[in-house]
This record gives sequence, structure tokens and C-alpha cells, in this order.
Amino acid sequence: MKYRIVFAIIFLVVFSLRSTGDVARADNSVAENMRRLADEIFATYQKRDTTALKKFYAKQPDALFFWERKMTYSWAQLDSTIDALVKAAAKIELKTTDFRSGGSGDTGWFAATFHIERVSPEGQQSTSDGRWTVVAEKREGRWLIVHEHTSFPLPKS
Repeated sequence: MKYRIVFAIIFLVVFSLRSTGDVARADNSVAENMRRLADEIFATYQKRDTTALKKFYAKQPDALFFWERKMTYSWAQLDSTIDALVKAAAKIELKTTDFRSGGSGDTGWFAATFHIERVSPEGQQSTSDGRWTVVAEKREGRWLIVHEHTSFPLPKS
């Protein structure tokens, strides 16, 4: 009887440690998926492919997105904002300067600072730094953005 109790305790301790490791690995997996998602979005922006960009977003009613000092509430507003942003640049280069991510299960998030270099269709160059936060949900096997906040410093007067 004494050996069964000791065995049961050892089994429970080993099982608990193994389960905790699985949870940590699952969280890392979501964090890694968020990093890949951010990299894919940046690459798609640089290609200026609006059709592909729009596929990263969940088309849901009452969505809330903050872009370049503008609050966007609907898919139609988000759709036209993506078109306008890409149309305003003949070339876009984006680089992440700081990145953090996490989440669990079917919900993930990331926050990053970034540097952007743009060339307008008229050839005018500009650069700026910004902050980007995304909440994503895994739906039907794909990570989709359900909330996003992008901000840039106010212009110096």
C-alpha cells in the first residue's frame, strides 16, 4: 500500500510537470504564429497587394480598428482605408524594431514598433516610426485580425 501511494505521488508530479510544459509550448506556438502573421502582413504591404492584405482581416460587423489617427468601425471603411494606404505609396519598406507576442488557444496578440520608408507615386520619400498592436483569432484554420491599432507620432510643429 505504501509503495502505491508513493508511486501515485510520483506519477502525479511527473504528469503535472509534463502538462505544464505542454501549456508553455502551446503558448510559445501561438506567439510564434503571431510573429509569422506579422511577417506575412509586412511582406504583403511591401508587395502592395491589397487583395492579399484584406484576407488577413476578419470581416465582422462592429469591428474596431485604429489607423493613422483614424477610427474605423466597419469592413467597408477598413476596405477603403487599405486601398487608400497602398495607393498613396509606390514603394513601402517596413522593419520591426521591437516585437512581443503571446496568446493561447485560438487567440493571439502582438505589439511592435516599426520603421517605415515610403515613396509616393510622385517620387517623394518619407520615413516615420510607429507602433502596431494586433489581436488575432484562429478561424477555420487561419489567423485573422479582429482588432488592430496603428499609431504614429504627431508631426513636429
